[in-house]
Amino acid sequence: MTSMIGINGSGRVGRTVLRCAIASAACHALGSVALTAALAASAQAADELRPPIYSLKQEVAITGSNISRRAVTSARIPLNRRYAELTPEEQDVVKSAYEAMYPLDEPPYPIDGTLPIFQALRTVQNKLLAQGDLSLFVEVDAQGQATAVSVMQSPDAKMTQAVAAVLMLTKYKPAVCRGRPCSMGYPFRMTFSVEH
Repeated sequence: MTSMIGINGSGRVGRTVLRCAIASAACHALGSVALTAALAASAQAADELRPPIYSLKQEVAITGSNISRRAVTSARIPLNRRYAELTPEEQDVVKSAYEAMYPLDEPPYPIDGTLPIFQALRTVQNKLLAQGDLSLFVEVDAQGQATAVSVMQSPDAKMTQAVAAVLMLTKYKPAVCRGRPCSMGYPFRMTFSVEH
């Protein structure tokens, strides 16, 4: 089972939608300094346990409206929760992306939840307006550092580079294999589309 997440564009004619299935180099479109600042600000905000956030609004309302629409919507996984803060049912949704895991094993997961990733990607998608499927696989070592990103499918080279940069800069909770931190991959799949 997957959690669908939509990201809408802002300030443009039409609407940009990014759908992501959580299974979740320099960034030319966003800039590494801005990207690092966005990730740090989101990490600081995630330090205290707040009510779960299942949606993220647009940065700016689209043309012709003063109302910001939801930019990110997740029905099953809160965007602002770390893996340990997820309920057992939510953890099972995350684990379902992996073939065989023992009951006490855990997959790698963004240490501050997925909200910082989607905040950064919303900004990139607003600039690039990519369309199509993107499938990446992030190798995460036993210390929680991303060591490599493999591209399985890509709709746009610039978007792939930007998403890979965001995922490489993200700190992860390492996987747990039989009670010990271990290396494991983190699958990240998205579908980009632009609605007019």
